[in-house]
Amino acid sequence: MLEWTSEDASGPDPHFWTDPARMTAVVDALGEELHEVPGLDDGALDRALEGYRDDLEALDGDMTAAFAALPEDRRALVTNHHVFGYLADRFGFRVVGAVIPSGTTLASPSAADLRDLAAAIEDADVPTIFVDASQPARLAEVLADEVDVHVAIRSLATESLTAEGEGAASYLEMMRSNTDAIVDGLSVGG
Repeated sequence: MLEWTSEDASGPDPHFWTDPARMTAVVDALGEELHEVPGLDDGALDRALEGYRDDLEALDGDMTAAFAALPEDRRALVTNHHVFGYLADRFGFRVVGAVIPSGTTLASPSAADLRDLAAAIEDADVPTIFVDASQPARLAEVLADEVDVHVAIRSLATESLTAEGEGAASYLEMMRSNTDAIVDGLSVGG
């Protein structure tokens, strides 16, 4: 398991699903358990598992190609909380920081935390802060306004899916949508 870190703390990062290659292990483990369920058609289950593995492989390839279009100096992520460690590890991003500098969205950053993050954002020339669509973006807005950081704020579906037709109704759709938004958000001014 990867760890998230900040100047003052660190902890386990539970967001493994942001790396589609790791999701293959989840599909394999789930398949083993499902094969133990009486009454399921093992052949149909194997075909479905293989199809989803193929979908994950295609997703991983598409994400790799999309992120490859970003120059290395644009591969810097700032989020509202630590959520993209696995994505960063898999696709060669730097995690510059998080508006909420801990492993929980219940924490509150201090003024010093916001100043430090603002300096890191400016040093890394980060054009966009990514916030979870299910969480309020208020702290990111405060950072942009009160600490005078000139960035866009962009919502992603990172910890929950959306309703059908809203861009992230399935895992595969969520990851493709987030990939497009990250590439678009980091391409600003690049």
